[in-house]
Amino acid sequence: MFAKRVTVQLKREYWEHRSLFILLPLVCVLLVTGFWVLAVISDPTINQANGSGIKLADPHFQEFLKLDETGSGYKINFASNQVVGFILALQQFMGWWFFSVVSVFLTLYYSTSCLFSDRKSRDILFWRSMPVSEHFNVLIKLVVAAASVPLLTLLMNALTSLVLLLVVCVWLGDFGQFVTALRALPLLGNYLLGSMGLVPLILPVFAWAMLASAYAKKSPFLGATFIPLILLVADRFLNKFMGINIHIYELLKTYLNTIGDVMQMSFGDASNGYVSFTFNYSAEVAIYSLIVAVLLAVIIWLRNNRYEI
Repeated sequence: MFAKRVTVQLKREYWEHRSLFILLPLVCVLLVTGFWVLAVISDPTINQANGSGIKLADPHFQEFLKLDETGSGYKINFASNQVVGFILALQQFMGWWFFSVVSVFLTLYYSTSCLFSDRKSRDILFWRSMPVSEHFNVLIKLVVAAASVPLLTLLMNALTSLVLLLVVCVWLGDFGQFVTALRALPLLGNYLLGSMGLVPLILPVFAWAMLASAYAKKSPFLGATFIPLILLVADRFLNKFMGINIHIYELLKTYLNTIGDVMQMSFGDASNGYVSFTFNYSAEVAIYSLIVAVLLAVIIWLRNNRYEI
């Protein structure tokens, strides 16, 4: 029975937000893949900064680069029998950062709309007739938000890798590198773990967005973004002109620094699948979990006691 309720709720979230979870990621994949294809077939030159030699983290990458015609820069060495795997590994490394940011913004939009849309359309009255409590409903939405970041990042990175792999092999006319390049695909598993490790650090942001979604009457996204922005501006203004410090800036800075300090990544021989993430969670993560719990309690109270429902 419990599994059935979870399945129904997940299907509901998918149907109500399928354009957010399917269409927009696919558009993003097409744009990023097109960029990479154009970058590869244009045979770009990597110029040396101030005439100094390019220093690579892994000397193994040197075989994938060659001096250009002027001797002042590097180009991709397409003569290497592992160059496609190198391109794929580089795409996945850069793609993880880009797609993680995209996934966070998509999930933020979901978080700000998931509790507002059913109030606006009055669908909440239908779901209230179902044997599902608001506790369960809110928790499912938080789970969807938490799972969306790693899963969307993995989906977009994997699709980009596969399309880029096929296009580059066709362009080179060398399908012998196809199997060799597949060795870079296990990197996606490492990046998935990296995305999952980020989730506990950004859950308070998603919970705050859900609170705005549960409370706002018109535009939850504006409420979720402008309230912190106004507080930040007020903090800087009061501190500069009146000497009053309400510590909003310090809290935000500490939060961002904590995310940076907690997440550490080792990027070694990526062409052979070596990328590892290390997460050193501190006491702040426990505080973030408490903040999430408090915000969820307020959200559930609002869902059960809003006067207009």
